[in-house]
Amino acid sequence: MKRFEYDILFCKVKKQKDYEEMRRALNERGAEGWEVISAEAGDYGYTAFLKREVMDRPAESVT
Repeated sequence: MKRFEYDILFCKVKKQKDYEEMRRALNERGAEGWEVISAEAGDYGYTAFLKREVMDRPAESVT
């Protein structure tokens, strides 16, 4: 069965240049395997909800 972990990322956006910072933060998370599943605009910025699959580590073999 697949398992997931979740994270929340808030990005303050007041000026046009803040979108570049938001894009950078999202790309960093994407490189770590996170995927945006939803985003909401608020009075002071955007809140993004992310998830990524948790890979089960194989059991160590005993020799």
